[in-house]
Amino acid sequence: APGSWRGMVAPVNPGKVVARRLLDEPQPAPAGWKLSTLDELGPEAFNQIMLRASDGDPYDTSTAESAEDDFRELVEAAGTAFDAGSWFVLSDAHGDVGVVLPQVFPEDLTTGTLFYVAVLPERRGEGLGRAVHAFGLSELARRGARSYVGSTDPDNTPMIAIFEANGCTLS
Repeated sequence: APGSWRGMVAPVNPGKVVARRLLDEPQPAPAGWKLSTLDELGPEAFNQIMLRASDGDPYDTSTAESAEDDFRELVEAAGTAFDAGSWFVLSDAHGDVGVVLPQVFPEDLTTGTLFYVAVLPERRGEGLGRAVHAFGLSELARRGARSYVGSTDPDNTPMIAIFEANGCTLS
């Protein structure tokens, strides 16, 4: 749908490549990166960056009518484990890099996923996806998760490469 986020990473979905990983101790964000949270930016500004990040993503999994509807669905899916201070926009000296929404499951706080992970179109091809994903995994560990589960379209070779580079087991 126009104006929607694309590429949400679902926990487990038939027809998807599923990635799993036990989490290590939290690590700091890459040197020189600035972290801005949903809590700090507010939903409207955060939504706009999410929308920019989804531009040109061929793996659109959203069924919502708008970015606002997508946002509401994500918050609802997070349930009692939602924390606006734990969803991030990452920036460096050259500007915004991407977004990552680390989310523990409300029914099992020891397992988490990345509801959304994306690099902005103008920053793609710089090798930043691995670092954004790794930061999200570290944030899950910081929130107490001991394991990660994510998924992507079988044709999404860049995301599969990121999973592999970050030590995930694929099935």
